[in-house]
Amino acid sequence: MTPSYSPIVDAHVHLKPGKLGHAIRAFFEANIGDQLQYPLDHRIVLDTLASEGVDTVWNLPYAHKPGMAAALNRDMIATSATFADHPVTVIPGCTVHPDDPDPAADLEVAARAGARVLKLHCSVGNYEVDDPRLSGTLDAAGAFGLPVVVHAGHAVSGMTGADELAPIGRAAADHPDTILVLAHFGHAAANDAVPYLDRHANLYADLTPVVHSQVDIGVELLARYADRILLGSDAPNTGCRVGTLIERVVTSGIDEAGVAAILGGNARRLVPVD
Repeated sequence: MTPSYSPIVDAHVHLKPGKLGHAIRAFFEANIGDQLQYPLDHRIVLDTLASEGVDTVWNLPYAHKPGMAAALNRDMIATSATFADHPVTVIPGCTVHPDDPDPAADLEVAARAGARVLKLHCSVGNYEVDDPRLSGTLDAAGAFGLPVVVHAGHAVSGMTGADELAPIGRAAADHPDTILVLAHFGHAAANDAVPYLDRHANLYADLTPVVHSQVDIGVELLARYADRILLGSDAPNTGCRVGTLIERVVTSGIDEAGVAAILGGNARRLVPVD
């Protein structure tokens, strides 16, 4: 199915530079096999996403240890810039690690260099989003207008437990001027994320699957939060085609305004594209 909705934004993509991209792909292949839907070649990934209707992606990094975020941010911005000639607009993301001396300064440098989104991956970096060392970073993200995509939880599988959602609720409460996006909708604890979404207007969520497992929320919740839900795929390391994820939203039963918001309108509001 080719949707007629535009723009369509995949707000959860990982076009990682060089050896890091290969290392992450090797991890996925070693742990889940060869059922990933996209090759590692960045341009082929973008070509395929374009053919599936996507016109913008958020390119998200994450730092698994201290001492790497600043260089990774520079590489992500440079990598994203290499696709300036591509029909798909690549929005560069950045990251920080709380064990570094000044994560807020790392964020500021990246934002001034062109990063438009901050990604925090709690399991990979072994921290919580409400870590006091990240407080200044979250404030800076709000000041620069960068949404913060947060993968909550610590399971190697990528799944999030209900008891692992509290830190993002606390962070949303403590930083009301910062937009936080709960990656994967807290899958497989998506329904447990609902009270946090109800309490915090600055908390959003994306529909990014966890490899093969899609976010499972009913039409009522999809409609209720249609102005705060984003489309995401995890490409290239995903077991689900973006076209399939798009079709699922289009045929979900929510109204056309909600579909348009989820597929791209919300992401474009958070990160405008010229």
